[in-house]
Amino acid sequence: MIFLDPYSPHIIKAKEEHLKRLFPIVRKKVNKLPNCELKTFLNESRIKRILTDLPNDLSYHHIALLYAITGLSLSGWSEYLRVKKINKDKRLYAETIIFDEYTNFILKVNKIFKYSDGFAKKETKYSTYNLAEALNVQTCVYCNRTYTKTVINPNKITRPEFDHWYPKETYPILALSFYNLIPSCHICNSSVKGSTVMNTTNYLHPYLSEKIDMKFSYWIKSLNKYEFKIKRIVNSKEDNTIKAFKLEEIYETHQDEIHDLVHLRKLYSVDYLVKLRGLLSKVDQKISNEEIYRLAFGTSFEEKDFQKRPLSRMKRDILDELGMLND
Repeated sequence: MIFLDPYSPHIIKAKEEHLKRLFPIVRKKVNKLPNCELKTFLNESRIKRILTDLPNDLSYHHIALLYAITGLSLSGWSEYLRVKKINKDKRLYAETIIFDEYTNFILKVNKIFKYSDGFAKKETKYSTYNLAEALNVQTCVYCNRTYTKTVINPNKITRPEFDHWYPKETYPILALSFYNLIPSCHICNSSVKGSTVMNTTNYLHPYLSEKIDMKFSYWIKSLNKYEFKIKRIVNSKEDNTIKAFKLEEIYETHQDEIHDLVHLRKLYSVDYLVKLRGLLSKVDQKISNEEIYRLAFGTSFEEKDFQKRPLSRMKRDILDELGMLND
């Protein structure tokens, strides 16, 4: 997990632009609604908060909406999510009524907070491509394995996928919420996490920085064969998040990286970095320790820069375990 500082200047600027561009669109759609409870609920203040509130506050808008609409409730919503998993032909009559009622409600909300056929489309004037460019997150926030760079010139060519941390299928009102759109790779967004329902009590959130108690480690399986282990407390936020994104299983595919780091340790020990600095300082006397580290291992050293290079957290932890990061 890579943490993104919600108070860094470029993220604040991105959030302000997000609000500026999407608020008029959402408000216009709400204003076109006939007088109803949904229209009353989605006043200007509420729309702004839905678009910009921090992760801890977002889920409350979903709960408040369910209580604001006659006939809907939190328990009813839970029942709808259960019924949704049942094959249509096997639903009881009462279950079909619940499914239809909540499905119609979701369709109304989706038309207002339009993601798949609106914000996510290349043709949209302000789209996911613009948000990705503004955030400028270079690798997947969840796994830090894959580059997620954005290319929009001359055309909108590529961008990271945006994972809805609160799944839009479960929290449709949060489909456009700034802090609910997490830049990620396809594997973490679709293949692994899917529609897993997250919460800030049991899982780590990229925009909620906290002191995490997890560290990449390795052990020797056999001669020149290594396996990953991510050390953490069982049933902790870290443990739940690692399991949700299957990080240990995914990182097993990078055993060769451990082999290279161990080999480097055996060949050069700590002197390797010292000698490298001596050589490079002849060309640039101002070269920093961070630059030496990046050139030697192809990753970033400071946690705030982990998102710039794949495998940065893993490599730093393994190198530290190998004793390569001594002063």
